[in-house]
Amino acid sequence: MKYIISIILIMFSFNSHATESTYICVVEQVLELSEQGKLLETKGTYTSVIGNKFTIDRNHGDMIGYPFTTKSYKSITVLDKGSKENAFKSISISHPPNIWAMYIYVKEFQEGKYKPFWGNEGSYIFSGNCE
Repeated sequence: MKYIISIILIMFSFNSHATESTYICVVEQVLELSEQGKLLETKGTYTSVIGNKFTIDRNHGDMIGYPFTTKSYKSITVLDKGSKENAFKSISISHPPNIWAMYIYVKEFQEGKYKPFWGNEGSYIFSGNCE
């Protein structure tokens, strides 16, 4: 299975255009919640994800690629597929006992090829662009 996912990711990395039902996104910034309650640019492990690509299936909300892999999540819900008036929104909930919630927002309504996104995984917030 890991072999198949690797092949899919390689194929997406050579394809610069997403289909209408798929976003290809690149992480450009990582913020983390400080002990003082402020969002700060991370200086930790997650700095290595800057430049990472991941995909989002707009129909089902499945995401492939670090840091937004939904493979092990219990439920994935697309709240809005996005349109000329609305952003794409999806939430994923992990299995108990340690529940995690992952949310992603893509500005589908923005004019042009690139659509800014932000999403969270744990106490980290990632942002960048999708196409």
